[in-house]
Amino acid sequence: MSAPFARPTARRAAASAAAAALLLSMVTACTPDAVEPEPETPSASADPGTPSEGASEDPSPSDPEPAVDPGEERRANLVDAVSSGNTAAIDGYLAERVRVVIAASEADMQQSAVDAVLSLDYVQPGVGVWDFEIDPELVAVYAGSPYYGQFFPADAIVGRSSAGPLVSFVPDGDTIGTIFMSIDENLVAEY
Repeated sequence: MSAPFARPTARRAAASAAAAALLLSMVTACTPDAVEPEPETPSASADPGTPSEGASEDPSPSDPEPAVDPGEERRANLVDAVSSGNTAAIDGYLAERVRVVIAASEADMQQSAVDAVLSLDYVQPGVGVWDFEIDPELVAVYAGSPYYGQFFPADAIVGRSSAGPLVSFVPDGDTIGTIFMSIDENLVAEY
C-alpha cells in the first residue's frame, strides 16, 4: 500500500530539484558581471556649444518613420503574391467568407479564405508577367461591362497577366470580400 504514495514524493523531489536548478540559473544570470555599465555622461565642465562624441549634429528629435497605409501594404502584398505565384500570403487579407466569381461560368460562390486562395489557381498566379498598374481608362472599360462592371469599383486591386487572365480583388472594409477572375480579359470587355 505504501508504493502508490511513494511516486508523488519522488515527483515532488524531482520538481523541487528542477525548480532549484532554474532558480540557480536565474540568480547566476543576475550577477554584476552580466549587468552592462551605464554610459558615461559628459562632465559639467564640457563646452555646451560643442557636440559630444556620438551626438547628432541636429539637436531636434528625429522625425518618426511615416506610417504605412494599411491599404497600400495590402495592395503591395497582393500584387507580390499573385506575381510570384505564392498565393498563400493572400489568406491573411481575406474576409472570413469571400465571394469568388469566375467570368463566363456559373461560378459565383461564398468560400472560406483558404478555399478562395486555392481558387486563384484558375488564373495561374506566377504565370506570365502580371501587371497591376493598368491604365485607368482600361479599368474604366472593365467597370463599364454590363455583366462584370460591379467587380471593378474605384478601390479594386486589378491585375492582368501577359498570358491573358484577369483578377480583381474587391475590398470590403479592411479585408478583401470578393475575388473576381477571368481566364481572358476579352471575356470582360472588348476594346
